[in-house]
Amino acid sequence: MGISLSGSRVLIVDDNEFNRKSLGLVIRRAGLTQIDYAENGVEGLRKVESFRPDLVLLDVNMPVMDGLEMCRELRRNATHEELPILFQTALDSDEEQVRCFEAGGSDFISKPIKPGECVARVRHQLEKRKLFTDLASFRERVERELKHAQDMQLSLLPEPKRLAAIADRYGLILDAHFETSSELGGDFWNLFPLDDGRVAFLIVDFAGHGITAAINTFRLHTLIDRFPMQDVTPSAWLEQLNGALKDVLPVGQFATAFFGILDLHTDTLTYAAAGAPNPVLGVGGDMRLLDSAGLVLGASRRARYENRSFRLPRGGFLFLYSDALIECRGEEHGPIGQQAVPDFLREALAINRSQPLRPLLDRFYARTTQPLRDDLTAVWIARRA
Repeated sequence: MGISLSGSRVLIVDDNEFNRKSLGLVIRRAGLTQIDYAENGVEGLRKVESFRPDLVLLDVNMPVMDGLEMCRELRRNATHEELPILFQTALDSDEEQVRCFEAGGSDFISKPIKPGECVARVRHQLEKRKLFTDLASFRERVERELKHAQDMQLSLLPEPKRLAAIADRYGLILDAHFETSSELGGDFWNLFPLDDGRVAFLIVDFAGHGITAAINTFRLHTLIDRFPMQDVTPSAWLEQLNGALKDVLPVGQFATAFFGILDLHTDTLTYAAAGAPNPVLGVGGDMRLLDSAGLVLGASRRARYENRSFRLPRGGFLFLYSDALIECRGEEHGPIGQQAVPDFLREALAINRSQPLRPLLDRFYARTTQPLRDDLTAVWIARRA
């Protein structure tokens, strides 16, 4: 089934009235009824602005302004850069064709006009324009919807005001970076006040990136509120979340996760993990990579997770991140790797003791090809001394 061109507009620009009427008759027989006319290039330019044609049939030799100059004027206007312009000329030579194309013409037809050839070339240009127009409209719609979805995904993350309020309440220094490798991503993180002395932290990284992974972050967000965190251990809470994700995730999709609860009264961090990158715990001058092994979320309903506890007193810190930090590479550098993260942190802390996240990321980006191939989340959690 051919593309419908019933709504297409054609402007015929020719100083010869007989030629204008003849072309108009040929075009009408092809089913195109919205036709307007101009006698020279100057009038043609005015008609382009008022009539808004989808194609211009343009004679080369005309008084006042010829077709070549009219075409050049149209091409100087960004609005008309893609407007199909079909030259008609009695000079069927290579030199004439080159002149038409150099002026910005899309194609040409030879005089005397052959109705079959004329209709075929007109339909070809109009169909191509309609396809490009439809594609551009589709792209604009998709971009709008992606932007809306991106805003929705960002709304799942803690807002700066909320971060500042929680930091003040619990005596923390909080800093975070979130970046998707495309419009949407599969990373998620948040923090949850449990009571006056306890706050929980969660970071999740779904397999893949883009729309599919982003949908999973929305699924996760709807599930979190179903499982209160106040009266369960991190391992028990992860097991509940794992079971729920197993019910909703398509086969082959899964997530890594780290869930920890910081108890300010006992200076203790208790956590459970599901295959997440190893976080860095810093106490005094010492740093250690925490073991975050565990079966990924959504893979098996029988998965069980282990609670681990470490001291996190005042002045200590916890650094959480997704695997993009250790796996993305540059043209001259390989990936950072898990074992190098503490060294990166030491250098960043030497630059900015209280806010090391920015210098750490600066060094990461200096050696990593952009855009990133995976989504990146990095979270700095420090207890004030």
